[in-house]
Amino acid sequence: MAMRTLGVAAALVAALAAGPAVAGAADAPAAAPSAQDIAYLQAAHQSNLLEIATGQQAQQKGRSQQVKDLGARFATDHTRLDQSLQQTASSLGVPLAPADAARQATERLDKVPARQYDRVWIPVQQAAHKAAMANGQQEIAHGSDAAAKQDATAAAPVLEEHHALLNQATSQIGNG
Repeated sequence: MAMRTLGVAAALVAALAAGPAVAGAADAPAAAPSAQDIAYLQAAHQSNLLEIATGQQAQQKGRSQQVKDLGARFATDHTRLDQSLQQTASSLGVPLAPADAARQATERLDKVPARQYDRVWIPVQQAAHKAAMANGQQEIAHGSDAAAKQDATAAAPVLEEHHALLNQATSQIGNG
């Protein structure tokens, strides 16, 4: 079970890391964002969509109240974060791809038997939040657009808090 859980988590994180291709400069405004800014915005959007979709799914499919509550919180928090991120991306002319990774993640998690769902969902969320935190730190350190860096800075404490809550859930629910 632990290997299967890690396999699902690794596949979801790989899908997020791959992200959409970086857009061409033809659609960019005069002060074009850097490749780092574009990559951050696109990956963060995909991460938010994943958290929204799997958070909503956890509210329905989670067995423990803790997973249901975390799912609701993640969906709410990532919806808020994504609204700001979408405004930044729009103002910079950065296209954001549809939620393909989120759809794939929910489809994979939907196949998990109900009795194992919580124990699979938590490590998937931990891996996704670690990837999102690394993406944000990369933007904060190397991004050039002030608004994109501000989005990453605003997301950092939310992601860190989610990760801490997931670590608590692991100790209370277990991981496999």
